[in-house]
Amino acid sequence: MKTVICNSLQSFWDMGDNDFLAGLDVHCVFPVSKQVKEFILESKERYKIKSLSFTSALF
Repeated sequence: MKTVICNSLQSFWDMGDNDFLAGLDVHCVFPVSKQVKEFILESKERYKIKSLSFTSALF
């Protein structure tokens, strides 16, 4: 199992647009709002991502 770590929304978009996420597990470690998280989850099929996960941070 390979997991790609995305440190920012920009890195997620860049890797997705360049087909680096296809067939892989992706973990996002940057803070996201509910709307951004929904947008990223909707991108799963377009980028052919196997699974998506997010780090939860307590503030």
